[in-house]
Amino acid sequence: MLPEPLASPTLSGSERAHSRRAALLAALPFVIYVGLRVPSLFEPHWYSDEAGYATTAWFSTHGLALYQTIWNNKPPLLFWIYDVALWAFGPSEFGLHLLSTLAGLLALGALGWALRRRPGGWRRLGPLLAAAVLLGIPFLGGDLALPENFLIAPEALGMVLVLEGLERRQARWMVGAGLLLAAAVLIQQTALAAVAAAALLVAVRPEPFRGRRIGALLLACGVGVAAGLAPYLVTAGPGQLWHFLVSSYRQYTSQSLPLTALTLLPRALAGLLLLVGAAGRRRDTPLAQLAAVWLVADLFAYLLPNRPYPHFLLPAVVPLCLVLSGLHRPSWVSSPRLPRLALPASAALCVGTWAALFAMNASGLFSGLLTLEYIPLSVGRAVGAVTETQYLSAFGLDTLGESQAVAYIRSHHLEGASAVVWSANAWPYLLARLRPVLPTPAIYMDAFWLGERALIDRVRSSLPELVVVDGSGIPSALRDFLDSSYRVVERGAGGSAVWLREDSSG
Repeated sequence: MLPEPLASPTLSGSERAHSRRAALLAALPFVIYVGLRVPSLFEPHWYSDEAGYATTAWFSTHGLALYQTIWNNKPPLLFWIYDVALWAFGPSEFGLHLLSTLAGLLALGALGWALRRRPGGWRRLGPLLAAAVLLGIPFLGGDLALPENFLIAPEALGMVLVLEGLERRQARWMVGAGLLLAAAVLIQQTALAAVAAAALLVAVRPEPFRGRRIGALLLACGVGVAAGLAPYLVTAGPGQLWHFLVSSYRQYTSQSLPLTALTLLPRALAGLLLLVGAAGRRRDTPLAQLAAVWLVADLFAYLLPNRPYPHFLLPAVVPLCLVLSGLHRPSWVSSPRLPRLALPASAALCVGTWAALFAMNASGLFSGLLTLEYIPLSVGRAVGAVTETQYLSAFGLDTLGESQAVAYIRSHHLEGASAVVWSANAWPYLLARLRPVLPTPAIYMDAFWLGERALIDRVRSSLPELVVVDGSGIPSALRDFLDSSYRVVERGAGGSAVWLREDSSG
């Protein structure tokens, strides 16, 4: 005779209600994050870095070779992500911001995974809500599709696997962590800070077999990065690859970081305190130590170039919220020893130095104002209370002017013409299918790598059919060249203009 089936446990009404409330609360941060990101799906083409990445991705899959005939100093995985968005949705912000929204959701999921080690209630929900807001609002670039928006997913997931490996004392978790961190590095080089933090963390833990775990982590990361770069070592060569991905940043940093005691001392001291603090907290729980070391490493990395752009801090959001989840009893408060205070001191140095830079830079003010206006502006546009012109102008007059230039080019069937877009915003190349004659779509990067004189000489020698300029002004040498060989066929908002070569029709 067959045994009676086991009775399934039933929940009482109050237990079911409690379970539903718990599920709703667990979903709340993700709902808030998605709600904050919805307006970004309908943003105009306004952000210059996105324009440079999108046009580089497009041209590198339509006849030009990345790091050879089209230049950029970001690693290739960023452009593969952009290629997916362009293939699926065309040159729209919807596709780009949809993918960056998904990356943010993965980062939130990784944070939730790590927070399972905390007791329930606000100890878990509070940090997740804070992360949802910080990752979703425009202040830290949460509405954009920049490298920081994408790398937060593999970085956060990789660091959670490091945590699993530390707790389970198994090297195989470090292999997965290394591959995920390699993906983050292939999106942007600054993710090396997370790799260094993970290796440092494993090195100072008191458990045995640390060398095996560090080896697995770094070997997997190295293999992943090498695999991603291998095709470009063949097509562009190691010299070109090294120049764009490594040595170009020395020039970039030297322009903003003069080597003086005032700039070097706080950075050297913050780095030293990071090392001392990581070793001094070796007896902490793996979660507490990982959160602190990861946060300070990210803060330190984004301080190094001396550029006070708010979006640099986006990857620090997840480790920051992990640290906040453990502030109920910060052990360093009750222990005044230097090793316990070193990490908070390093973080304070990084934040203080960065805040001083930020206070002197207009980009932070713009980010703050945009954050305040963002939701009302988006709702107003959706219900028709804000016109398209008002909406575009809120993101800058250049956005409106370039939108008008693209409309003119399309209406006069000039798509596919050879062109120079003399503007920080290179979107017209992609939106009007223009053919570039310069090695990188972003004009400020052409000037950076070629020099202004060589840049103008290249424009003269290539004689593009169209030159699109914004209202920021052009060099007198370029103005003389345009006056002699081109005519203005369209003037737009903010001083933007479309110049057509004299022997062209349009």
